[in-house]
This record gives sequence, C-alpha cells and structure tokens, in this order.
Amino acid sequence: MDGDLKHTASILLVDDDPTNLRFLQEVLKDDYKIYAAPSGERALRFLAAAEPNIILLDIEMPNMNGYEVIRRIKEDTRLKSIPIIFLTAQEGREKEQEAFDLGAVDYILKPITPGIVRSRVGLHVELESYRKDLEYKIDLRTRQLKLTQDAILDMLAGVTSYRDNETGGHIKRTTYYSEVLVNNLIKQNRPGYQIDEAYARSIVKTAKLHDIGKVAVPDTILLKPGKLNDEEFDKIKMHTIYGARMIDDSIEELGDTSDFLLTAREIVISHHEKWNGTGYPNKLKGADIPLSGRIMALSDVYDALISRRPYKNGFSHEDAMGIIYKDSGTHFDPVLVELSSDCFPQFKEIAERFKDKE
Repeated sequence: MDGDLKHTASILLVDDDPTNLRFLQEVLKDDYKIYAAPSGERALRFLAAAEPNIILLDIEMPNMNGYEVIRRIKEDTRLKSIPIIFLTAQEGREKEQEAFDLGAVDYILKPITPGIVRSRVGLHVELESYRKDLEYKIDLRTRQLKLTQDAILDMLAGVTSYRDNETGGHIKRTTYYSEVLVNNLIKQNRPGYQIDEAYARSIVKTAKLHDIGKVAVPDTILLKPGKLNDEEFDKIKMHTIYGARMIDDSIEELGDTSDFLLTAREIVISHHEKWNGTGYPNKLKGADIPLSGRIMALSDVYDALISRRPYKNGFSHEDAMGIIYKDSGTHFDPVLVELSSDCFPQFKEIAERFKDKE
C-alpha cells in the first residue's frame, strides 16, 4: 500500500470492550490515524462531526448493537459510503448475512489476529481510495461534458438569433422567464403540475432552442420587416416541425432518448400550441400539450409582446400581462397562469435587465 495513503487514512474503532479497543489501536496506530468509541451511541456522536475512511464495528454491544449502528450510518447520505468491517465472535451464517444485508463490506472474527486485521483494513482503505478517485474522475468528466453541452446549446441558440429579426436578448430572456416558472411550480407542487429537479433543468437548458427550426426558414420570410401574409405565415409555422426533425435526427444518430433531448423536442414542437386547440403544428388541446410547451408559450408570447419590432412597438409589462390574462383559457393554460401570478413581476425585472439595445 502507498505509504502516504496509509498514514493519511483514518479508522474509527467501535467496541464496548476496552481490551479489544486497546489491542486494535496498538495493531493499527503505526499506519493510520485512529479514533475509538466504546459504544454505538458514542460512535454516532463522533460521526456527526467526522468522516473516517473505514469503520471497524463490534456487532455484540449493549444498548445499541452493531446492526443498529450500521442502519443509522446507511441512512445518512453523508456517511453511507464509508466501508464498515464488522467484528464478531459469532460464526453463524445468519449473523454474517444480516450485517452484509445492512451494508457491511467485510468481517473479522474474534479473537482478532493482528496480521488479518492489517491485511483486511489495508485492502479496504485502498479500495476506498480507488473508489473516491474514480468518483472524482467521473465527476470531473461529467462537469466537462456539461460545460461542452452548455457551450453547444449557446452556439445553436446564437445561430437562431443571427438569422432572425428576434435577438439574442429574446433567447436569454425567455430562458430566464422559463426558469422562474419552473422554480415556482416546484414550490407549488400542484397535482398535474408537479415538476422534479431533472425535468426543470431540462426545460431551462433547452428553452433557448425553442426556435432552432427557424434556421430552415427562407431569409425572405424570416427577415421580412413587415407583417407576413397567410402563405408566408404558413411557411414560418413550419419552424416547429423543422426543429423537431433536427432533434429527431440527433436522437436517431446518437441512439439517445435522454430526458434532455426529449424535453428539447417537446418545447420545440409544442410552444405554439394553444390551450383551446387552435395552435400549431398539431392543434393539441389542453393537457395534451406538454407542460414544457405550455411554459415556453407563456415565456415566448410575453417577450414577443414587450419587445419592439420593425412593425410594432413593445407593450408595457402591465399591458402584456393584461393580454396574457385575457387569453388565459384560450391561448394559455389557465391553471398555469393562475399558479404563476405571483412570479410574473419577475418577468418585468428580467426584461429590464436584459433589454435589447436600440
């Protein structure tokens, strides 16, 4: 074993027999930092403030036996990964199995042999070191992939803003509006509108891609300074389908049906659907519209209303909210609007913070 590893690792010894504690300390003190607890209760008090590398735990103790100590440790998310080696004079398979079922990794039979203790402890200290090193590398790789993913999302969103009359500010604002809405729903926890952290993260991350399909719309339509005629509007409505096809291609090529890509697809194809079924492209109605699409619809329309365009002036926050409340139950999910009423003032703050330059 690596010398540095041995002398930096700490061991918690738990045994109600003072003779056993002294013996184990003598066997291990030259290689490890040793802590001793004469009872299960004292061990748990120690663990409330410290995290040893390994725990050697006597099973047969008065008041709180080793099985109960293991249960308590495994219920604590901070402590549950610490390897526990149990010490027992019992050779019955049932006793051993119970400790393993509770999460112990090994056992040492009494009377204790110094060479066996050193060997078993050394093995598990090394294994624990390898586990932590692997976790660190996985965490580092995960963070690197997340940064890469975020950079690619920003790049794709930037492509949309470069080609559209709408701005990068629109993408940023609608992303923040969506974040406000999903965080509010998490707190509300309303049946039918419950949203977990993973889904919330997916919505916020992929909100910026809601108009990615516009890259496939001809410039003559996308960049037209005036209002679109019916034929042109039919063509621009295709951006929802184009965007969904792009994501479908990615899913097929990567073989990836993760929540992230599926949420992106939901938002892209459904953010122009309307609660009363008159939206596009699929004329979905009510709760058939994915919740992510209903959230994006609120964010997108609010920002379209307050934003100045070559063919219109922007509405005030109050006037925009008046339109949203008026269209609640026709364009927008009325329950979502009701649940979100207290957080709509944050939209105004976001719009001011990230307003377009003249």
